[in-house]
Amino acid sequence: MRIFLASGLGLLVVLSAMPVQANPDVISREYKLILDASRFQYQNEQSDVLKLMQAAKPAIEDAIDRTVTGTATLDHDRQVRFFDTAGSCVLDQLGYSFRERLENGDSQVTLKFRSPDRYIADFEDLSSSTKGADSKLEADVGATSDMPFKVVYSHSTKAPNGRKLNRMDDIHAHFPGFEDDYGLDDDLALSVVGDLTVTERVYRNVDIDLGQHDGEISITLWYAGTPSGNQAPAVAEISFKYEDPSADYTRKVVNRARQAFDALRGLSDWVEPDGQTKTAFVYQYDSTFCQP
Repeated sequence: MRIFLASGLGLLVVLSAMPVQANPDVISREYKLILDASRFQYQNEQSDVLKLMQAAKPAIEDAIDRTVTGTATLDHDRQVRFFDTAGSCVLDQLGYSFRERLENGDSQVTLKFRSPDRYIADFEDLSSSTKGADSKLEADVGATSDMPFKVVYSHSTKAPNGRKLNRMDDIHAHFPGFEDDYGLDDDLALSVVGDLTVTERVYRNVDIDLGQHDGEISITLWYAGTPSGNQAPAVAEISFKYEDPSADYTRKVVNRARQAFDALRGLSDWVEPDGQTKTAFVYQYDSTFCQP
């Protein structure tokens, strides 16, 4: 058992020794690029997404000499909220995020830990006692103007939710391993980060033929509040991912994925290389939320 004081929080954190694989399986790889959000408007959204894909499809096909098939259609229209402790932002300080998605009256929560070290990410106990919960260790590949290939590992679990979210106990109820590791007070209040509800609209149904696996393309548009008229999203992102429960990726697949990613990075009229990520946008929306 290890005990330490979480920096800047005054929290005594107790970590029990957890078993971890000698070589943890990264079962999902997702490549993400922030787009110029001004290229999209809510009232013309479908048309704008199709224009993006008209540029992306030939660029990818030329780069990997494989096909890109399908037409981008709206797959999700939902609300997203992040929760943390107002003033201290305990979860963010620990490297975690806790998110709720609401769609058609159903609530789903996701607890996620991110680290540049996949072993550290895999050590975190994100087991869930909730029926229907699903966990994964994922490589998130991004890029900036001075770092064209940046990998961060995320260990996350998503679970159906029927609770009103306002206390740390609502996280513990779904994720007892997190409770055991960090021992946070059940009565610690949770608030919606920045009092912000995001409308998330996700376009899918386009696949990249990478060989052994297909890369599934998503275009994600995040609007602050309920969008209308010519409102532009606050954040726009294009991504593609492929998965293998055994993490048995071939050399050709990973090389084609890198080449497809580089082709998307080359869409200079669309890509915002140093744009704000989705989680960063939420936490910076109200700069006072994490201030004591």
